[in-house]
Parts: sequence; structure tokens; C-alpha cells
Amino acid sequence: MGKSKVTIKEIADKAGVSIATVSHVINRTRYVRPELVDKIEKIIVETGYQNKIADKERKLLVGRESTIVAVIPNIESTIYRDMVAYVEQLVSVQGYQFLVAITDNDFKEETQVLAGLLVNKKVAGIIHAPVSDVATNYTKLIQSGVPFVCVERNILGSGIDSVEFRDREAIFKGADYLLASGHKNVLFFRESTDSTTRDERTKGFLSALRKYNINTNDANIVDVTLENGEDDCMLVIQKALRRYRPTAVLAGGNRITLYLMKTLRDMGIDCPGEISVVGFGDESWSELTYPPLTIIRRDVKGLSTKAVGMLFEKINTGAVISHDCYADVELVVRKSTKMLDNGPFGDKAAAPDSVVLTKEEKQRLKAGHFRVAISFHYTGTSWAELHEKGICEELEQFGIDVVSVMDAHFDSELQNAQLDGIRLQKPDAVIAIPADDSRTREKFQELSKVSKLVFISNVPDGMSKNSYVSCVSVNESENGTNTGRMLGEYCKENKKKKAGFIIHGAAFYGTRVRDNAAERIIKDSYPDIDIVTIRSFGEISNAYQVARDVITANPEIEAMYVSWDRPALLVIKALKELGREDVAVFTTDLDHGIARCMEEGIVKGLSTQRPYEQGRAAAAVVAKSLVSEEQLPKYVGVQPYQVEPKQLRLAWKEIFHESMPDRVR
Repeated sequence: MGKSKVTIKEIADKAGVSIATVSHVINRTRYVRPELVDKIEKIIVETGYQNKIADKERKLLVGRESTIVAVIPNIESTIYRDMVAYVEQLVSVQGYQFLVAITDNDFKEETQVLAGLLVNKKVAGIIHAPVSDVATNYTKLIQSGVPFVCVERNILGSGIDSVEFRDREAIFKGADYLLASGHKNVLFFRESTDSTTRDERTKGFLSALRKYNINTNDANIVDVTLENGEDDCMLVIQKALRRYRPTAVLAGGNRITLYLMKTLRDMGIDCPGEISVVGFGDESWSELTYPPLTIIRRDVKGLSTKAVGMLFEKINTGAVISHDCYADVELVVRKSTKMLDNGPFGDKAAAPDSVVLTKEEKQRLKAGHFRVAISFHYTGTSWAELHEKGICEELEQFGIDVVSVMDAHFDSELQNAQLDGIRLQKPDAVIAIPADDSRTREKFQELSKVSKLVFISNVPDGMSKNSYVSCVSVNESENGTNTGRMLGEYCKENKKKKAGFIIHGAAFYGTRVRDNAAERIIKDSYPDIDIVTIRSFGEISNAYQVARDVITANPEIEAMYVSWDRPALLVIKALKELGREDVAVFTTDLDHGIARCMEEGIVKGLSTQRPYEQGRAAAAVVAKSLVSEEQLPKYVGVQPYQVEPKQLRLAWKEIFHESMPDRVR
């Protein structure tokens, strides 16, 4: 980096101080220790930044009304730090000097700062994040005639210009997402500061509760006083988590988000396994945490640009802006949240690690010489191979033998015949994926009388809860929601409006839940996207012709949802033959073929099961059932994994437990 490109932030980083301290040294606006001044000035000379200062000063206005001042509570919060950087750039381009005044969120300090600015003839305008929202506290400012614009916070009263975030909408989005994901016990941490921002965020949270018919008198809201310091804030958060025992938490600010994540770490609470978290994510680290944080992200650059534009309009024309002005907020969904799933009989999903074997139970398993059979609806895919690998490796550590692995090739009659063969083998337990929800019921019922049954993905229609041990499945509702949301975000970002759905036509519980969830998220959250057509296939091989028919009849389609990877590959084949590789495909389950298509660019996103983990979970349930009378969960849910092209290699390692080949087959 050339010396001419050095920024004030780099100067601050080299000196180990804040941007505000460097600004005070350059502009002589506040006392700074002499040794620190010497250090900063030396760095300025070494980096050549003094040339930039000189060039800037030559271009700046001088004399009366030549300075713009930002009056803000602190420089530690990302929003104010970033805002200062954006405002300085915008102001300097206009030829004004730029200063920053810190109030420490203290009204007396703020009063003194404003009093000094109002008698300073060089001050042309003020960007102000007020400590209070009471207009009478700012009578002198309002009557002074000095142009000012409030940012992020507002002063209640007429004729006061402001640029704010839609804080009510922002918190509503976060709370609505958690509530729609099945969380009923949601805890909201908010800043204790008395301000319009706090009030608006609270209204957003309560509004979301009302949407889901939750009594707002029972709202779980906890105030966090940031001025008391990190340790006190974390103690407040810790006590609240223990008192309310939420399944999900919504943080109402950047620093609260940081303290919350630290508290969860210190308490050993798994996110999102035990608690889902939606935070404020103006902080750059939010994408780098494990797991990456689902956030409410605010457009600070947009806020700064609008505020400076409004201020200069007031300076140049004296006009008061009559309309409300807001900067954008968005919900960015990552991996710190999960949907709460229910099984075929409405049972809430238990986590895989909730099934734990004691030392004595493990010894009994190894002495018991137990035998297990596996009945797949189809094999020959990485999905099935990983399930089998997970099952066999988990059973092997307990000394349990796998006596047979059957492949029904999606043929219910063939699976019925295979189940008769398995019954003759007299295994102690059977792990199965039904090929059909109805046609295999009778055979599975017969088998349940002589062997323990654990199902993967779904339970045949009509089977009672007492006839099987448990069902282990990916959270299909979340799987479909993830895929639908990725499609929606792609269309929103690329201004696409026409989508098509190719779904599984068979009455298969798992795919039905997944497909419905994908459709629902598009209709609920992306009203600008038109689902042009929804077509179904029964046999996987039919997906190719369905895709040709859909695109031929609806050439305007720009994005496509397909139930899972195998039919998706046939849909992609049809698209390529029709010369429509411009249609973005979204699907579920990661495999070699889909990975290749993602590298080629036609698959833009997918949500995948974790078949290895699902296999191990099914095996653990079987093992526990063979030696324990304990009531096991009727439904065990495994969280899906969301994959975008830039994350493909990491996702491959997470799902396949091996590095992705340089060139996928």
C-alpha cells in the first residue's frame, strides 16, 4: 500500500489508539498525553499521512462556518465508529473540516459540548446522536439556528430532522424469524438507556409476540446497562438465561450481542443446539464466530450518506426536511439459529446428544452379541453411503453386528419382500427408511412384533407410537426453509421475480414437509417473487421431462426449487439441453454431482442433511433401546447445513468428514 493511501484508521491501529484520539491529535480538539501525541505524530510522518493532511487542509474552507461536527455517545460502538469514517469522507469532499465530540452518553457532558459548539463561529452544522429524546433539553440547540440532523436516535418534537433505522421493523424481523421457527420462549435483551431507539425496538418485539398470539404481559425482556461495564452486563445476562431458560435469544444492540456470545461461551451453552441467537451484526466478527451469527444488519453507510445530504441541504437552503428518513435494515440468516421441529406425531425434536449410554449399558451391549438389519428405500448415493457408514461405525463400537443392508430401489413391493427376509434373520433391531408411507405399513407392523424399529426420515402411515422406538430425521422444515430463503435472497439481490417449483409428488412425510416449508417462506417473506408453477414428479426419472415441460411452458422462470439432489441433477440436465443454464437452481443434499454443478455456477445454494450424523444418531437410539427400559425420545432431529458456493469446500468437509477432491466427479 502506497503512503498516499494510508487512512486515519491505519494510523490509529499502528498507534494502538482509537480513531477519535488520532483525530484529536490532528485537529487539537482535546487534550491527549504528550507522549501519545509524539507517538501518533511520528507515525503520521513515517507513513506520509501528513501529506494527506496538508492536501486536505488546502482544499478546506477556512474562517466562519467551515467545520462539521459529529456529536456522538462513544467511538467504541461499531455504528458510531463506522459512521464517523463515512461522514468524514463525505464532509471532506465538500471542503469542510470534520471534528468529533464524544458525550460518553452523559447528558451533562453533552450539554457542555453543545454549548461550546453553538458559540463557535466555525461550526457550519452538527450531526447529532442525542443522549435524550426530550425536546426541551435541546431548546438552545433548536433555537440557535445552527443546522443539525439527528442520526440513529431522535429528539421528539416538530421540525427536527433525523435519519434513523427502522428499529421497530428490525427487531420485529428478528423476533418474527425466531417465533416462525417454533420458538415460543424468546428472551429479548435491550439497552437500558431511555431513548426512542429503545422504545421502538421494544414495540417491534411486542408486535411480533402479538402476531403469534403470545400474551405480551408475559414478554421476556431484560434491560442491560452498558455503562456498568462488561462484567456487570455479562452477570445480568447470565442470571436472565438461568431464570427464563429460553430456547432463543434476541440481542438489542452490538455490545449486548458481544456480551451475550461471551456469556454463552463461559456457561458452556451450545448455540444453536441449546439456544438460538439473533444478534445485532454491525460488527465484522459476527460472520467469523462459530457458528456464524444470524444478525440484524443496519446500513450504516446509507444512514451516514442520507444524514450528510440532509445536513448540507439545510446549510445551503435553510429548509427543514418534512418527510421521515430511514436507512435500511435486513435480517441475515446464518447458523446461530435453528428451527424447532416436530415429528410425525407432533413430538418435539430431541437433540442427538440427548441419547447417552452409561458405562454399564455399553458393557451389556458388548456382552449381548446383538444383531441389527438395515432397510434403505434406495442406495447408490453418497447420502445413503454416509448413513450406512454412520450406523455401522456407531454400532461397531458397541460390538453390535450388522447382519444385512437392503436396497429397495424406491420400490415398495421390493421392500416388503426384503422385510420378510429380514424377519427370517431374526435381528434384535431394524433401522429403516420406508420406500412408501402407506404400502409398507403392514410389513413394518409385523416386523415390530419381533424386532425393535428405528425409522429414519419418516414413519409409515397408521403405525402407532408404541410400535417403534424412535424416528431420526433432519429438521425438514428448516431444510426447506433454508433452501427457499436462499432462493428468495438470490432473486431479491439479482432483481429476479419468476420462480418455478419441482417437488416430490409421492406422499412422503419428509419431502412433503420440506417442499411446503420452501413454498411458505417464499410466499411469506418474498411477496415480489411469483411462483409461476409448481409441478410434481413421482418417480425420480420423471423429473427430467417435468423440467423440460415446465421451462418450455414458462420460459420466464429465472430460478428453480427442486426437492433434492437426484431429481435436481435431472432438472439441470434438461436446463442445459434447453440452453437455460441462466436458471439458478436451489435444492437439498450435497453430493458429487451437485457439488460439480455448484462449481459450474448453475446451483446457487442448497441446504443439506447430515447423513453421517443421522446414521450415528439412529444407531445410538437402537443401542440404547436394546439394554435400557428408559423412555427414549420418539423423534430425534438433526439440524441441516446451509451451503453457498463460497462455502462449498468447508461444507464438504463438514458433511463428508474428508477434504473435497480438487475436482469432484
